[in-house]
Order: sequence, then structure tokens, then C-alpha cells
Amino acid sequence: MNRPGMESRTTSKLAHSKLAWFRDWATDQLGDIRHERRVAAHVSSLIDITLPLHNLTRADIRLVKMAAFVHDVGRSINKRKHPTLGARMVRRNADLPLNKQQRRALVYLTLRHRGLVPAAQDDPALRRVNDPARLQLLLGILRAADTLDCRRLPSPRLTFSRRGRRIRIVCQLREDSAEARRVFSRRKKFRLLEEMLDCRIDVVIVSQRRLSAVA
Repeated sequence: MNRPGMESRTTSKLAHSKLAWFRDWATDQLGDIRHERRVAAHVSSLIDITLPLHNLTRADIRLVKMAAFVHDVGRSINKRKHPTLGARMVRRNADLPLNKQQRRALVYLTLRHRGLVPAAQDDPALRRVNDPARLQLLLGILRAADTLDCRRLPSPRLTFSRRGRRIRIVCQLREDSAEARRVFSRRKKFRLLEEMLDCRIDVVIVSQRRLSAVA
């Protein structure tokens, strides 16, 4: 006879093991997954700060964290075409512990994490997917989390806050630059999440050097 709480702890352990599986697979493909780990952390922060605005399930959250780890696996073949190639890798790898719906969802998240996002009714990648709107919300979270980190720039220190439907993300940079401001505050990468949650996301760039000068 199971003790109270044993089933939930077992489920949590299995979920963690599954995430570890995708983390390890991404490591096998890419070698260095520091970017992916940071994106997964940003996914968690965005989900937490927007908690009153969505009704995501544990399965939804696990799925978008899987996507955080695998979204760039196509870079192991070609950086420029990595969303398409990564989606193909997810679709064709029979060893991935996914059912049909999970696989289709992860293929979609990998394919659309970068570039234009077609409307749900016009997107072939969503034709056999359950609840396209929910999946687009997960994509919005992934795209926002991905743009808050960059492989070629030092990672900013992030602070998240929310007032009603207005979300504020402060990016504290070690070194201010035009490129860093352009990369970390790209409006188009936050647009889908804003649309799906009917919210406004403001990204504030702060330089550590400027803060030190003020202090």
C-alpha cells in the first residue's frame, strides 16, 4: 500500500528523469549546453511570473523544458538551418521517450523557436496537434526565454516582476553595447507570448558599469 504523497513523489522523479534524458541527448549532440540550461531556467522564471495568467499543467511545463534543452540540436549539423534540421532530428529519433502527440509538439517547438510563426490555422506543423493554442503559448515562452540568452555574448543577470498584465524584465549587463541591447530586447521574440497571454512585456537594459558609477 502506497504511503500518502508517494505517488506524487514517484511522478516527480519520473518527470525529472525524463528531462535529464533530453538534457543528456542535447549534450551528446552539441557538447556544450550552457545556453540550453540558461534557457530552461528562463522558461521556469517566465512560467512562475505569469502564473496568474495561464493554466499550464505539469505536462505542459515539462514539455517546454524539454524544448529548452533540444531546440538548438540542429546546430550540430548546420547553424543557419538548425530549426528545420533540429525538428527533423526530433521527428526521426525513435529512441526519444515520446508518444505521438508529444513528438509532434516537440517538433513544432523546435521548428518554430526562431523565425516567423505562421497563424495556427495556416501552419502545417500544427495540423495533427492537440490544442494548438496551448502549444503556441509554450512556443511564446520558449522564444522569449531563448532571446534572453545569447551564445556569443555574456549572459545578463535577469530580474522578473509583474504588475497585473505588465511584465518587467531587467537585464543587467556586464558590458553595455549596441549589440547586447539589440539582442536582449528584440520585440518580435516577445510578441507571441504577449499575444497569447494578453500582456505587455517590457525589457529594461541596465549596465553594471553605470550602476557602479551611480553607487
